[in-house]
Amino acid sequence: MIRLAVRTMILLAAIVVLNFLIPRLLPGDPLDALAAGEHESGLAPLSAAARENLRQFYGLDRDLVGQFTHYLSSLARGDLGWSFAKRQPVRDLLAARLPWTLGLVGAAALSAALLGTALGLAAAWWGGRVDHALVSLASSIEAIPDFLIGIGFLLVFAVGLRWFPLSGGRTAFEAGAPAAIDTLWHLTLPYLALTLSSFAIFLLLTRHSTAETTRAPFVAVARAKGLRPRTVALRHVLPNALPPIANLLALRLGAVLSGAIVIERVYGVPGLGLLAFEAIRERDYPVLQSVFLLTGAAVVLATAAVDAILRAVRPYDAR
Repeated sequence: MIRLAVRTMILLAAIVVLNFLIPRLLPGDPLDALAAGEHESGLAPLSAAARENLRQFYGLDRDLVGQFTHYLSSLARGDLGWSFAKRQPVRDLLAARLPWTLGLVGAAALSAALLGTALGLAAAWWGGRVDHALVSLASSIEAIPDFLIGIGFLLVFAVGLRWFPLSGGRTAFEAGAPAAIDTLWHLTLPYLALTLSSFAIFLLLTRHSTAETTRAPFVAVARAKGLRPRTVALRHVLPNALPPIANLLALRLGAVLSGAIVIERVYGVPGLGLLAFEAIRERDYPVLQSVFLLTGAAVVLATAAVDAILRAVRPYDAR
């Protein structure tokens, strides 16, 4: 456990360093993007004095070491900075956008894990045509990019059938119970798209892990005892095939940005993915740093939690 804690701390420190450096490797000056936005909105362009004041306010006049020191001191105080483009604290932006992404990606990841694990177990256990059909289906879906699945759902169910809205997370001016129903209506297509794009990897991993486990000696012992196939599958095979599946689920739950940044952009869902896309376009360092730090830390901590649980709980076998 001590080694796990040390490894986790090292990874978190590496995330902090990379999180600071990567936005600054993007081409262009964030103040150029800010000035362009002001010009497009019809406001007067930034003067040289105003530009210099903004550079000092955001600490961009310091060298890289000075910026990093300021970043660490602010992070230690819980200060995530001030958005260049949104003109508000990054903490408020994250608080407003995070529930959308957690609800959407969390529900889709859990659904994909349950569906993929059940089908993967069935493919490995039954074999034959069932195995071939499910593996072929999963391999085909896994080869399709997320944005194509999202656009396909949009064209069929929103444009063609008109069952769902084209974009957005909710209809303006809705309140109360109708607002909750309206939000679920808006999020149905992105939820289905994320679930479909994620379940295939769970199916393939579960099928491989289960196939390896069924050849283990303790499974042969369980069958020799005369246990029913269902009991052998659920009590002996599945618990011992779960560790890689649990690790994958932790990565999927932690890495909310990878799928969300594509799907939220396609459907206009106001979550972290869309916020990250806007921040990349606007060179908004504080927002990029905070979003990447949040998602990177989530991956590391979720994986560490699963490792700790799997070390504490040993799978059941027939020995």
